[in-house]
Amino acid sequence: MKSKIAIVLLAAMTFSCQMQLDELALSPNGNNGNSSALGLVQNNSGKNIANEVLIKFKSGTSASGKLTALKAISGTIQEQIITQEMKDEGDEGFYLVKTNINAIEAINRAAANSVIEIAEPNQLYTHQQTSTTPDDFYYSSGQLWGLNGTYGTNAQVAWANSNTGSSTVYVGLIDEGVMYNHPDLVDNIWTNTNEIADGVDNDRNGLIDDIRGWDFANNDNSVYDGTPSDKIDAHGTHVSGTIGGMGNNSIGVVGMNWKVKIIPAKFMGPTGGSTANAIKALDYLTNLKKSKNINVVASNNSWGGGIYSRLLLSAIQRAERAGILFIVAAGNTGTNIDTTPSYPASYTNANVIAVSAIDIDGLMPTWSNYGLQSVTLGAPGANIISTVPGPNGVGYAAYSGTSMATPHVTAAVALYAAKNYPLSTNKAASQVIKNAIINNTIATPSLNGKTSTGGRLHVGVVGFY
Repeated sequence: MKSKIAIVLLAAMTFSCQMQLDELALSPNGNNGNSSALGLVQNNSGKNIANEVLIKFKSGTSASGKLTALKAISGTIQEQIITQEMKDEGDEGFYLVKTNINAIEAINRAAANSVIEIAEPNQLYTHQQTSTTPDDFYYSSGQLWGLNGTYGTNAQVAWANSNTGSSTVYVGLIDEGVMYNHPDLVDNIWTNTNEIADGVDNDRNGLIDDIRGWDFANNDNSVYDGTPSDKIDAHGTHVSGTIGGMGNNSIGVVGMNWKVKIIPAKFMGPTGGSTANAIKALDYLTNLKKSKNINVVASNNSWGGGIYSRLLLSAIQRAERAGILFIVAAGNTGTNIDTTPSYPASYTNANVIAVSAIDIDGLMPTWSNYGLQSVTLGAPGANIISTVPGPNGVGYAAYSGTSMATPHVTAAVALYAAKNYPLSTNKAASQVIKNAIINNTIATPSLNGKTSTGGRLHVGVVGFY
């Protein structure tokens, strides 16, 4: 993660049931509390959004019952979150609630309330990047070591055997935004053909003019909010280049997939990314696959640092049922996340692949998280050169972090799908792809005892071509 940038989400998207929101909204009282939570949640070292909690009521709870429960925690509903995916499964959704007391105290109070099923903090997630070094590099110079270096992924072998990806394979980018008109990305960013830029929700998914995805941080369709002189959306742009920097175009870098479609699902703004918006972003991708038959094979999640969330896990499980793998950064605190869990990397759901970083010498950097049970494999993550905003839209930089390792694995999923599932994947197919990632790792001493495979990503084998 870029140590200078703390990730916090400020804006939230309004979904349905405005009548209920109006009915249940309260003015918080002046009581303040500051105790540690018991049972539901532990203090997360300041990584929760102050005075915000996520509340899921038990099915069938009356409006008056909800009102009484909210009074007990000095709560005002800010938003009811009920995505289309939740509706399709008969889930009544959950509420983002603002309290006038400490969030942990509110959760403690909620724990004793019989009508509340889940009470969680609205957590703060950070992208897993450690450093940046601006520069402009080319694959032919040998500096994209993550693709063809000694400890790289051997992507050049797949390319030489006629697999450079497919424009019928889609990956979701749950991250910051993406500079979609970067000349090394422009042809590989998704365009929603079911939408017209006319101020109308043509595809009827609740989002107006989501032509290139959606910004859940700001509740609008602008998935790139930066300028060449700032770092806004640089992280998402960098991750995108590793997945799908355009190949054989004589400029800049190349991604593992020369052809792919990247769907921006932005949930991080300049100051944040929350649990609530991460759930919306993931359900957005799941809904695109289920309702529009878009071949979304994976989401890239180069962020983390949270505690366990039943609500986020439910979204990951919905993605699993749709056949979408959840590729996630292990984190950058040099921690064994088996013993000190860090979410979402520590979820053990069947569609999760957590990724540690290795450097150009095949060593695990001291900052990379690991875990024999929690982390699947390692991938190149130190001094990775990729696309960023720059003058006239053209920029490149070397970043480090498990944020950079993760898109190598996401790209490998897309490359395997391009060869074997170019038109459609389901839950069973996603497990075949995951097994291909796991079974073809190369044993690497620095990863022995640190990841479940003890190896690093390898795509230069039959199956990927």
